[in-house]
Amino acid sequence: MSIEITWDKSVSKRYPSLALGYCTIRGVNVKERSDEMDKFIKGKEEQLANSYSLEELKNVRIIRLYRDFFWRLGIDPTKKRPASEALLRRILRGKGLPRISNVVDAYNLASAESLITLSAYDLDKIEPPLMVRFAKQGEEVILIGMRKRVLSGNEIVLSDRRGILCVLVHGDVERTKVTKDTRNVLIVAYGAPGIDDSLLIHAIKLATTYIVKFAGGVATQPKIVRGSDERISADK
Repeated sequence: MSIEITWDKSVSKRYPSLALGYCTIRGVNVKERSDEMDKFIKGKEEQLANSYSLEELKNVRIIRLYRDFFWRLGIDPTKKRPASEALLRRILRGKGLPRISNVVDAYNLASAESLITLSAYDLDKIEPPLMVRFAKQGEEVILIGMRKRVLSGNEIVLSDRRGILCVLVHGDVERTKVTKDTRNVLIVAYGAPGIDDSLLIHAIKLATTYIVKFAGGVATQPKIVRGSDERISADK
């Protein structure tokens, strides 16, 4: 079986340069963060804390591009932060990354380090094909943490046959989240206009390196798909 990612014409017409990257990792062992991983993450957090400041964060190019994109989507990025920026801000405030599981903590670290927004999904809970589209006005989602949200229709979402997997500005849904029973994972890197493909690939490789290091598994090579492409597929 293969996963196909298609773009709704309304999204590709408005944002032809918008891209996302993805890969799969098979055979992961999801569990709590180990002492070894905790030490590794704390070391990375110290490096990031020494590299950025809260005052200058808004001027970092990648963060600026995400923020500009949020404004175009009608979202105030000073009230609803891009995910990668929100994670880095936690580190700079001394809170550190959330402790969820080795897989989730690994890709959150990669997101904060690369500044690219990343998501991970339980591959076996996805029902292809996947589509990048605008939300429907009044469409409802249950985000991770059982947070219900009614969408305006301006949001860009990634969906499968059953419904939405991710609302770009609000996060991932409960249905396809990574749990202790997850064995196969889909990693997605979400870009913004102006963000180069190489940055998405770097973020995915960083995430897969950390996940494989601490949770095992075998990763595929990253692939890029954009609004100007008709279709691209990957093995499931």
